[in-house]
Amino acid sequence: MCVAFPGQVTEVDAVGATVDTEGRRRRASTLLVPDVAVGDWVLVAAGTIVDRLDSEEAQMIRATLLEAIALEATSAAEAAGVAGTSVAAGQGEVR
Repeated sequence: MCVAFPGQVTEVDAVGATVDTEGRRRRASTLLVPDVAVGDWVLVAAGTIVDRLDSEEAQMIRATLLEAIALEATSAAEAAGVAGTSVAAGQGEVR
């Protein structure tokens, strides 16, 4: 699954842009939004800038996605704890 994530444009050239997302710089196509400029907040999906955002909207999306990531990590850890239970040898007890 591909999740779109907001980022800020740090460089633009003839073939695309560099976008900073959470401190990680990535190249993104500007085919769908060709008039982006350095400093613009954008939404990147599958390596393509799909929309321009205002700063407030970008921060709201970012916060929501980070919250979802944290919830998923918590759920995965809890599931691993359940999966990590062991059956006592030959006794059928779950610890």
